[in-house]
Amino acid sequence: MKVWDIYTRLWHWLLVLGIFFQWLSGEVLDDQMQNHALIGYTLLGMMIFRICWGLIGPEAVRFTRFVPSWTTLSGYITKSNKAIFVSHNPLGALAVLAFIVLITLQAASGFFMEDEIFFTGPLYNWLSASTTSLIAELHEIAFTGILLLIVIHIFAVIYHRFKHEPFIVKAMVTGNKPLTNPFQPLPAVQLHIRAWLCIAVSIISVWLLVNHLPGWLGVEADFY
Repeated sequence: MKVWDIYTRLWHWLLVLGIFFQWLSGEVLDDQMQNHALIGYTLLGMMIFRICWGLIGPEAVRFTRFVPSWTTLSGYITKSNKAIFVSHNPLGALAVLAFIVLITLQAASGFFMEDEIFFTGPLYNWLSASTTSLIAELHEIAFTGILLLIVIHIFAVIYHRFKHEPFIVKAMVTGNKPLTNPFQPLPAVQLHIRAWLCIAVSIISVWLLVNHLPGWLGVEADFY
């Protein structure tokens, strides 16, 4: 049965590429800071899209359908015979939420940073030097958290691939799982309309944040 729609799958794999580039441009390359910032804005837009998609997207990706209660989470952790969920299992759901929070923090903190050569964030001069320095530390901590979460996620996927769900990786490519799907699928037209509405919201939100938020806050600076 079709579980993951095309937009959710694209979001997942574009996120993989985006985080890889952020690591490469931040840790290995020394002349990609402008592109690092552009991809950071893109990742922020992707987080806004996912929040929007979690509200009006297909049932399988809505927060109301897969975010676990404490009872569900504790029951899943303590049971040796793990139930197979059509959508995210309880730990996977928490991982999705953690990724959204950490990547949003990472992208937002970049607004307050500069590298003295290629890039000055749109809100770099808004706060005091000491506060900006703390935000720069938060930027590093958040990315370390993202990398740690990625490692845990990879090991969890490998574990479930061989222990419980041999189709788990393939499902994020094809969107299909060999399970009875309890979710009512969206008609194709509705799916695309809602997805493009979320895409429009994310693009407009990032454009406003980058181009107009500094002016609204009284920040006068050139930034890239």
